[in-house]
Amino acid sequence: GDVASAAGCKVSEAESAMTAIAADTGAALEVSELGDIRYVFPKGARGALGQKSFKIKTVEPALETAGKVGSYLARVSFGTTLIASIAIVYAAIFALLSSRDSDRDDRRGGGSGGGMFFGPRMYFSPFDFLWYWDPYYYERRAYRAQLEGARDMNFFEAVFSFVFGDGDPNAEFERRRWALVGLAIQRNDGALAAEQLAPFLDRPDDAVGTEDESFVLPALTRFGGVPEVDKASNEIVYRFESMESTAGGFAGIEAVLETAPRGFSTAMAEEEEISFSLATRSQKTMAAALGVFNFVGVVALGFLVGDPQVALRNPELVAAVTALLPGLQAYAVSFFAIPAARWFFTRRKNEAIRARNESRLEASRALMRPGKLLQTKLDAAKREAGARRVVTGDDSVYSSAKGAAKFDEEEFDRKLRERNGP
Repeated sequence: GDVASAAGCKVSEAESAMTAIAADTGAALEVSELGDIRYVFPKGARGALGQKSFKIKTVEPALETAGKVGSYLARVSFGTTLIASIAIVYAAIFALLSSRDSDRDDRRGGGSGGGMFFGPRMYFSPFDFLWYWDPYYYERRAYRAQLEGARDMNFFEAVFSFVFGDGDPNAEFERRRWALVGLAIQRNDGALAAEQLAPFLDRPDDAVGTEDESFVLPALTRFGGVPEVDKASNEIVYRFESMESTAGGFAGIEAVLETAPRGFSTAMAEEEEISFSLATRSQKTMAAALGVFNFVGVVALGFLVGDPQVALRNPELVAAVTALLPGLQAYAVSFFAIPAARWFFTRRKNEAIRARNESRLEASRALMRPGKLLQTKLDAAKREAGARRVVTGDDSVYSSAKGAAKFDEEEFDRKLRERNGP
């Protein structure tokens, strides 16, 4: 129960994983008089597990790193291509115009003006290329942005943020949600009414304000709960017997709070709304201006390569530009198509997030000031709750550790049958 609560995983998965890890690390299993199993791991268990498992030590980290590097380079290459696209487009325009009207070039001094100005300036430093080789930059920047909010970004960051956004702020939401459910179960000694789970779960729209309690089924499946009827009130109570015992209190609290965003509360599961971009307004304006500058240049370049006079004067250059033009056009369009589509879907997602948060908030407020009917269900849950059992080595009647004292097998079997039934 402690592991399932802290990790937010199913009780069956926690039991299977704990047994496998105990076997791999030489852990001892202690059994209490009531039949509760306590896993006692030796010091350095994590290192021993890593040394024994080639997959954990080598394969999984390599695959994770490769995936992050590939995803990162794909995103960064899109942002850095903006500079190359602008340079190619306007250099080609300059060359085509020069070939069409050499006299005008002569009046301008032969075309040697010392360099072109490619649109609005943004904060840029040659050292910005240093973060190009960091495969975890996107994840780290997204996490920092949640804590710090909008901040000054360099050129690549601002363009990257404008086009692709800053990551999903709810990447850890499901883990936090199920850890909170496990924490609520432990706090209520393994027995709860459906309303006590509602601040953490999602109810269907047509279930709000009704007696439909089907939304608790995922929690029952994950934590091994069963519905029971309180004889005194005939109310349904959900009991999680495997969560009634603990090896030392609420093991899930620290794990939940470690990844909690600002304003996090254990009273309900709250999702963060998705920001279009965490760049400042001026930075987003500049990124959009550069995109427009590139788009206008691509359109102008398309007209130039279609000019018969230009094609006659420099057919080789026109042929080369024509070959590049489809790619340049696709990039110029996608530079705005991707943010436009992202804005549309982000708006719809945020509407759904606000609706779910509001539903869970109402459920949490109802628990703070319960009415008569809700109070009846809460009282029923308290009656059905078992006494919390803190399993320690003092009440152990059996241990798999070497040199452990022997025990009366018949007496242990009898007590186990009394607890679990025939």
